[in-house]
Formats: sequence, C-alpha cells, structure tokens
Amino acid sequence: MSEEIKHKLQRFFPSEIFTDSSVTEDLENGDILKTQEDILPYLQTALLDDKPLEIELDGASTVYFSRLKDEPPEPEEGDGDEHPLEEGREGEEETFKEGNYLLEKSHLITLPLEPGLGNLHLRRSGIITLRMFTKSYAVEFGTTFSELTKVEDLPVLKLEYPKIARIVRNAREFRAKVPDSLDFFATIDVDDDSEIIVNAIDISIQGMAFSFKKNEQKYFQLDDTITFKLYLEDELLARLDGSIRHRSKIRKRQGIDYICGVLFDLESRISAAVVESIVATVQRAHLRELAEKSETSGINLIA
Repeated sequence: MSEEIKHKLQRFFPSEIFTDSSVTEDLENGDILKTQEDILPYLQTALLDDKPLEIELDGASTVYFSRLKDEPPEPEEGDGDEHPLEEGREGEEETFKEGNYLLEKSHLITLPLEPGLGNLHLRRSGIITLRMFTKSYAVEFGTTFSELTKVEDLPVLKLEYPKIARIVRNAREFRAKVPDSLDFFATIDVDDDSEIIVNAIDISIQGMAFSFKKNEQKYFQLDDTITFKLYLEDELLARLDGSIRHRSKIRKRQGIDYICGVLFDLESRISAAVVESIVATVQRAHLRELAEKSETSGINLIA
C-alpha cells in the first residue's frame, strides 16, 4: 500500500521528494489523504465555502486560479417547471442539496481558469494539482482533465475525482477569510483626494487581499504604495499604508474578480496590535458562518 501511495505522490506532486520514511510519517500524521472518503470533506469545504483554488499543470511553476462549481441535476425534458426539485411537488421534499454531486466521488466541476490561457494548457496536461487553503495549512489534490462541458449553460471544466491529496503545513501565513455576512471593507486614496471602495477578501497580520472593479486597475500597479482605511459596519478601524505585491483575476459564479494583494507597512506596535485585533474579529465571523453552513448542510466544514 505504501509503495502505491508513494507512486501516486511522485506522479501528482513531481516537484517534491518522497522517501519511504517520509511517506510513512505523513500517513501516521494524517497528512496524506489516500481514500476518496478522506478527500471528500475538503472538497465539500472548497465548494460550500467558495474557496479560491490555485491550479498548477504538469508540475510547472505557473499558477492559475479557479473555483469549484456545483452541478445541479438537469431538468427533465418537457417538464416546464423551472424549479423541479423545490418542495411542493406531490408533497415531496427537495432532494437536491448543494454539493450533492461530490458524494458520487466520480468527478469535479471547476469554473474556467484565469488567466484564460490556462484552459488550453489544462486540456493538454497530464497531471493537475489543485490547492486550497484552510486557516492553518494547504491541501493539494492530484487529478486529471476529463472534458469540457456545460452546467446551467455555463462552460466549465470537468476533472476526475482526485486520486490522492496531501496536507502541506506552513504553506503560507494565516489569513482570515472575510465572510459575506461581515460588513468589512476598505477605502483606497486615489487621485484628486478622492477614494474608492474595495471589497476585502482576506486579511492577515502582514497584509490583505481585496477585489476591485475592472476600470480601477490603473490605481493598482505592482510595487506602488497605497493609503487605505479599514471599516467594519461603517466604523473606521484603522488607517494604513501598504505596497502592492500581486494582482490577479479569478472566476466567480458570476463574472470575474480582479484581486490585489497588499503588504502592510506597520510603523508601530499599536498599528500591529490593531491589525491583530481586526484579524481575530474577521476569523471569529468566518468560523460562525462556517458553523451555520455546517448545520444547514449537515457537512462538517473545515476551517
């Protein structure tokens, strides 16, 4: 069994070195997800928590971005009912739940990759690595391409259900995801003493990521320094400076997010303490939202 697992790890994660002793240790620590059942909760979390995914093809260093997409069943032809699974048909209860297709453990559905050239490379790839982040580690899934298809008239990518997955600890610093239920946002100082509002995505003690509109790209160039304010429910929490470290695009369920990553310039211990408090507040809100989703879905989502 260990030799078979080692072979899968070497195939899907070719940039890493796996020895017999390291594989044995990772298995004992639960850091290798070798069965479909082991992998399932992480995929359910990625879908229901709408986590961005990093995608690498054939072990290359280029990183693309996407998200998992749900796959509702197709309406029966001639039904004429736009919502055939809703409660009320002959007393039947709704049978479709978000993420149901993952229980089949046969495939994954993802949105098209960004940058868009990745979709061409993906179709020609031999191996695909998907990476999601929890609060304390990354999870990497090894899979392959199946086909281009459509779900709800939207072009999507169909991948095989992961053959193996692994937990990678200390992959990056802790980041608290900003939940939809939290009214947490930032304003950025731009030209002519004006401001624009951006949507916070996640935040750490070192920096944050936010999304902005396509026509605002000119304000966010790599290595530029920006000044911004952080608000929670219209209450000003902090005014900070930071430098732009990356820009990217990622598909969402409707449209595309334009994302900017900023490294904070924390000039004092007071500023650092304020940011730590904000991170804690955001994380508590995210944990509450996950708990509510877990209760509603009956799935133990992973923070």
